[in-house]
Amino acid sequence: MAICIKCGNSGSACLCDSCKQTVDLEVLCNDIINYKPGMGENQLWDTIAAEMKYPSYFKNLVFSVSADLSTPRKEYVRLLYIAAGGANVPKASRQWLYEIYEVFKANEGLTLDEKNRIIGLILGALYMDYRYEEADALAGKLWEQSSLPKQAFYNLADFFLKTRRYDEASDAIETARTLYADDASAIFELNKLADQNEKYRYAEINGKKEYMPNPKEDKNAVRKAYVDFLLSIGIEAEVPASSNGRYTSKDGRKSKYPIPIPKDQYPAPREIREANFDSFVAFDFETTGFSTKIDSIIEIGAVKVMNGNIFDSAEFTFQELVKPYKRSLKQDITDVTGITKEDVACAREMWEVTPDFMKFVGDDILVGFNNVRFDSKFLVRAGRYSNLIIENPHFDVMRYADQFKEQLGIDGKKVSLEELSEKLGIENPRAHRALADAATTAAVYLKLKEMGGSEAEVSVDDLLSDLDEW
Repeated sequence: MAICIKCGNSGSACLCDSCKQTVDLEVLCNDIINYKPGMGENQLWDTIAAEMKYPSYFKNLVFSVSADLSTPRKEYVRLLYIAAGGANVPKASRQWLYEIYEVFKANEGLTLDEKNRIIGLILGALYMDYRYEEADALAGKLWEQSSLPKQAFYNLADFFLKTRRYDEASDAIETARTLYADDASAIFELNKLADQNEKYRYAEINGKKEYMPNPKEDKNAVRKAYVDFLLSIGIEAEVPASSNGRYTSKDGRKSKYPIPIPKDQYPAPREIREANFDSFVAFDFETTGFSTKIDSIIEIGAVKVMNGNIFDSAEFTFQELVKPYKRSLKQDITDVTGITKEDVACAREMWEVTPDFMKFVGDDILVGFNNVRFDSKFLVRAGRYSNLIIENPHFDVMRYADQFKEQLGIDGKKVSLEELSEKLGIENPRAHRALADAATTAAVYLKLKEMGGSEAEVSVDDLLSDLDEW
């Protein structure tokens, strides 16, 4: 005869029919998950647990109690129980987690925080199962969020650490420390992770052993897959010599990365808002994604403008593809830009390209579109890894355009470069390529500044017509 865990009456199940109709099943499930047998917090539950083979088995009642919950609440409660409040689920439950993830993606009924908690658990399962590319895609989604559950932050930082992206791991740890400063257990775990991150960072700088997966089965295959992934995101790595053979990059290079200027020692980008200049460099970056924290430059394009004139000669333009740094190039970016993995595989690194780009820029003002919030932050990272201090002021045409919206008949808070150029009669036949977007930005700035005045010496259409040579 079973005992109702709510009222204590005898019955045929862990909840009698009466209590099942009145109790909040999800709250009860959470109480069971957080219950500590034998602590005197619930005498009825202590009595029931004491009669079980192991008192800890009491928590298994979550499966019975949650049976009457609807999808996806039932699956979410069970997932919380399996994760036991931690950042990961046991290995034996990972396949169930992958299967149930499809249920979560197909249903509403979860808060953003709950969805991120699930994605964090999936992320942990994927990289512990050595499925690095899939894990990397989820890490990008998580890192775009302004706030995450502490367990998701932990897995995000741990994944970056284990894929040798120590700056990104440090950023995730510091953000989590700020958000969960009052949670002693969270801070304790984050501090341990931070120590481990610095240990591996030190190893990288000094040419010592960094993290390498060490599975009990298929070790060589797993390690080769790991190294392949690192190489795909621009990280030099090789399978240890003790394994079956060595693995190096295609061109045989084994050099380490340059040591970047520390973040706290690098100047923040400086913005100017007065449109009182006619000579400048308009520039644009194409990147692996939209996160200024973890994504990477894949193309730099720029046009030098002198005294309000745009020229089309080579000395006044700059364009170069860039090998992504610690980030893979996804298909959706290729679909938009036309830039493929093969295009950037043999390109120079950002710390090799950036000095040449800044030599082209000189002391000029950097004019971009949404560059203050986006491109300038990528330029800071490029400057740090190039050991090059960049202090050129930035002027943002997107912000400048705000004062012309009414004249141009533009509605909405934000305006895109495409919409603005269309309103001004400027054609950009190769949108989402850096040089074309830079040239369009230059023409837009000049037209906004003049609003119907004299034209540039060479029109933007003339310049863009020659872009196929690039």
